Amino acid sequence: MINLNIIRHWIDRILASDPGLTRLQKAITVTLSVISSVLTMLLLVSIFAKGQMTVAILAGIVGLMGIMVVNDDSTKEQKVTTLLLTLSSGLAITLGSVLSSLSHIADVALITVIFLAFYLQRFGSRYFSLCMIGFISLYFSTLLHVKPAQLPWFLIAVAVGVVYAFLFNFIIFKERSDMILKRSMASYHIQTNLIFRIMIEAIEDLKRNRLRQATLKRNVVKLNEYARMTSGQLGPTDPGKVWPGIQTQQLRLYLFDSQMLIETLSPAVRRLKVLHALENSEVRETLLQVVKALRDADVLQEDYEASHLKEAEDAVQALKQKLDQFNNKDESVRAWLFLIRRIESIASHVVDSAHRLKVTRKETLEKDNVKSLEEETSHDTQTNGMEVSTKRALQAILAGTMSIVLGYLLSPSHQYWILLSAFVVLLGTESVGRTFVKAFQRFAGTLLGAVVGFFLAHAVSGRIDLEISILFFCVFMAFYLFPISYALMIFWITMVLAIMYDILLGGISEQLLFARVLDTLIGAAIGFLVSALVFPKRTKDKVADTIEDFLFDLKAYLKDYLGRFAGAQPLTNLADKALDLDVLLQQVRDEARPLHNTPGTLGRSGIERRLTVLTAVNYYAKHLTASTNRGIIRDADESLRQTLHHVQSRIEDNLNVLCRLISGKSGHQESVWELEKERERIERLPDKRSLNVLNHDKLIYDLYYVWRINQAVVSLAKDMGARSKRQ
Repeated sequence: MINLNIIRHWIDRILASDPGLTRLQKAITVTLSVISSVLTMLLLVSIFAKGQMTVAILAGIVGLMGIMVVNDDSTKEQKVTTLLLTLSSGLAITLGSVLSSLSHIADVALITVIFLAFYLQRFGSRYFSLCMIGFISLYFSTLLHVKPAQLPWFLIAVAVGVVYAFLFNFIIFKERSDMILKRSMASYHIQTNLIFRIMIEAIEDLKRNRLRQATLKRNVVKLNEYARMTSGQLGPTDPGKVWPGIQTQQLRLYLFDSQMLIETLSPAVRRLKVLHALENSEVRETLLQVVKALRDADVLQEDYEASHLKEAEDAVQALKQKLDQFNNKDESVRAWLFLIRRIESIASHVVDSAHRLKVTRKETLEKDNVKSLEEETSHDTQTNGMEVSTKRALQAILAGTMSIVLGYLLSPSHQYWILLSAFVVLLGTESVGRTFVKAFQRFAGTLLGAVVGFFLAHAVSGRIDLEISILFFCVFMAFYLFPISYALMIFWITMVLAIMYDILLGGISEQLLFARVLDTLIGAAIGFLVSALVFPKRTKDKVADTIEDFLFDLKAYLKDYLGRFAGAQPLTNLADKALDLDVLLQQVRDEARPLHNTPGTLGRSGIERRLTVLTAVNYYAKHLTASTNRGIIRDADESLRQTLHHVQSRIEDNLNVLCRLISGKSGHQESVWELEKERERIERLPDKRSLNVLNHDKLIYDLYYVWRINQAVVSLAKDMGARSKRQ
């Protein structure tokens, strides 16, 4: 019998697997640009210049790179950069044709462009884009020995490629950023409802199911990824264009609250089962009512029904009433009452955020007056000593020189293959570990792609229509899978090359593909060795730098949170900062990932322990915003304000100590503050007047995760050699 729940689960899984359909749209855009560029040039050369088939390949390459290498901050800047690609590529093609008979001067020109590609990154991504297409164009013209007489056709090919890249990127798909945001939110809601469905099953079933718990955990991790991706799209995209009246900050707050509700529900339900709380039918039914109501409360749907949000509000209110009823029960009830209170608090925030979105949309639609707010923040970082871009540029010069020398010695008929591989391996990899991983992925993808491509090319050889169709399919798959795996992209790109060799050379040999794999291996090895031996950036050092960024933002986050008690401004942007912390923590994980390849390395380096503590700190920090009151606490007396200011100062000192220990800049034994006496002083609050103006239980609840954060920081600092001290 067909299990409808399983079918529904996998349908939702597929629909949500590509948030905003960004991968699909990028792959379609690139593929259409390549197809159009190639076919246009094939048509032109078949009419006017028979035998000039290679210009169609150049047009396809330019059409591809015109989309993939342009990464400016604004659409306006991207348009300018795309048009400038014509000049950069045209000059490179011209230079290549002039130097085609002067091989060693052409070698110097290639290395110079590689140096500039890395060095000029400090001035903006535009210069990197121009140098990238300049390098590929110079590489292409030098490899093919383009003659001055052929130059006009190659310049036409460049223009055709840029025109199609511009056309598909900025005209045909000109509204794509708004639509991507809308689809991203749709994917986010699908993933949220998928988790809610699993959660409902978990609440209804009093038995603990490990398989279901593992499935739930994986889906929560995936939801966090969707939240980060969607939040990132709110920088360049105004949500008011998609949902009139909604501001960037409002939508980020809604994302944060719903994400935190999911993160809280999963472990809370598991713990409630352990404490036998769900055996109480009232508790179980009330939680089910809340989860089911929130599952339906998607206020961004075009056909949204207001009754769904009202049901969610009623369900949360019912949960509050249950809390009041259980508040005076015995100790066994108080053991799990805290978990219910946390769920109720975050669910209330979700309902409030959803209500504000609904009211804003309604008022705006009624007034037909769309206003939006978009905030952008920048964080300038300074480095001591030589700039990173300069170091990478010098590495590129050395790797490029070695690659060209070995290219002439080992494979003089295609002497630049090693150079291309070494250059690409160095791109976007600051640490030695990341360079090694990329080098390995490039070799593995090339090896597998060469084997499969060889047999496929032989199978379809001579059937030009089928070969071209497969060629474009491989291009699509390469860029659709690129965000998932670099190795998969290289696999499909190598398939493209295998079929192109068959088309251009009238057949493909084992020797040619073997040479391609060998050159890739050598180039990848050169890139890795240069990265490891010349101005090396150890993976541990890169992880330490990223952790420092995380702790820097955490310090500002805690300052804003504790500032409420001194009558500071409302916490309108804390959710934004919490999401930023989430992004920084993911960057720490990404930088540490190469260490997973060597068993025991994480443990010996201490990074595994740091990741564990930072993950806990990030969890506590998000709960400060998710599960507490967000308003200004104006009624706190002066004594409490001074104590909290003192706490903030001590925590900042502890974070500074931890930064020095992680970066290795500590020249003496450091000390960190435990803050046990400060916590005891606040939780006792002997001044009765304070109790009259401030809910004591609420205060303890609001500060609970502040103490947990400090305990985690102190624990990690002590592990690294610091000593603890008390007031």
